[in-house]
Amino acid sequence: MSKKLGLKHYRKKQYVKAVSFLEKALTENKNDPEVYLFLGNASLLTGDLEGARSYFRGGLLVRENDIELMRGLSYVYLRDERIEDAISLWGEILDKNPREKVIKQALSRLRKSDDIRSFVRTINLSSFLSAGIPLYTRLKPYILSLSISIGILLVIIIFYATPLYQRALQRFYPEIVELDAIELPLEEPVIDAEPEGALYSFSEEEIKSSFVRIKKYIYRDKINTAVIALNRIMLSNASPLVKERFRVLYTFIDPPDPLSIDYNPHFYEIMKEPAVFEGVYVRWTGKIAGLEKEGEDISFDLLVNYENEDTIEGIAHVMISGTYYLENRQNVEVFGRISGYEREAGKLMMAGMLIRNLHR
Repeated sequence: MSKKLGLKHYRKKQYVKAVSFLEKALTENKNDPEVYLFLGNASLLTGDLEGARSYFRGGLLVRENDIELMRGLSYVYLRDERIEDAISLWGEILDKNPREKVIKQALSRLRKSDDIRSFVRTINLSSFLSAGIPLYTRLKPYILSLSISIGILLVIIIFYATPLYQRALQRFYPEIVELDAIELPLEEPVIDAEPEGALYSFSEEEIKSSFVRIKKYIYRDKINTAVIALNRIMLSNASPLVKERFRVLYTFIDPPDPLSIDYNPHFYEIMKEPAVFEGVYVRWTGKIAGLEKEGEDISFDLLVNYENEDTIEGIAHVMISGTYYLENRQNVEVFGRISGYEREAGKLMMAGMLIRNLHR
C-alpha cells in the first residue's frame, strides 16, 4: 500500500510525499529495486544528492547491473565531479544496451567539452531519470473510474431489466405503476368524426403522443404543463372514449410545491385562453380589495401586480378558508388554483391555498 501511494505521489510530482511513502515501503520490503529507483529519482528531484546516492547504491545491491539504477547513480557521480566513475558506469550501461542514446550523447558532448563543470551544468536531469511509472500505476485512476462506471451500468441494467424495478416501483411508488398502466383504448377511434364545440383539432398521432408526453409531465412533477396539455385535449376533436382516458390522468395530479411551480403563468396569458388554464396553479402578488369574511371563509379581489397606485395586471377573485389576518389594501402573495373565469366582471376565479403577507 505504501509503495502504491508513493508512486501515486511521484506521478503527481509530489516528490516529498513520494519519498515519505516510499521509505515506508522500503521498511516493508527491502528487496524491491523499484522502490530504491524511485526513491533515488525523487531524492534528486528534491535536491537530496546524498539520499539519491544511498538509494541508487542500495538498489544495485538488490539488482546488480540494473540500467535505470546505474544511470541514476552516474548522474550523482557527475554532480560530484567524479567523471571517471560516471564514465565507468556509462561503459557498463552501453555494454548491456548499446542503443542508450542519453549515454552516447553525454559521452560525445564530454569529449568535445573543455570544462568539466560547464559540462555537468548542461546535463539534463530528466533525461537520466527516464524510468517511467509502471503502466498499472499510471492507468490505475482511469481503470478505477472505468470499473466504477461499468459496475454502476451493470447494476442499472440488472435493476431495470429484471422484476426488481417493477417490485421497487410497486412498493415505493404505486401511483407511478398505476399511471403507467393506463393506456388509450385499443381499436377505438381516436378522433371524433363530428366534434361539437371543439376548440382544437389534432391528428391521431398528435393525440397519441400527447398521452405519452402528459404522463411524463406528471412523472416529473411538471404539474401546470400537464394540466394545460390535458385541457387542450379535452377541448379538442378527440373521441369521447379517448377523452375519458385522458380525464383519468387528472386524478394523478397533486398540488405542486408553491416555491417550485414548473410554470407560473401571467394574468394576461390566462386571459387569452382561460379555459385552457383552468386548474393551473399560480403564485401571484398584489393588493387586497373588497375583503369579506365569514368565519374562516374569506374572499377578496386580488389586484394582481398592483404597482404605483395606477397599474393593475388584472383582478383575480380569491376564495380561501383559514385563519388569516387580512385587511383591504394589504400587499400579499397568494398561491392558488385557477378555478374559472367570470366573463361579465372580467375576473379570474382562484381557489386560494396559501397567503403570505408582503409587509410593504
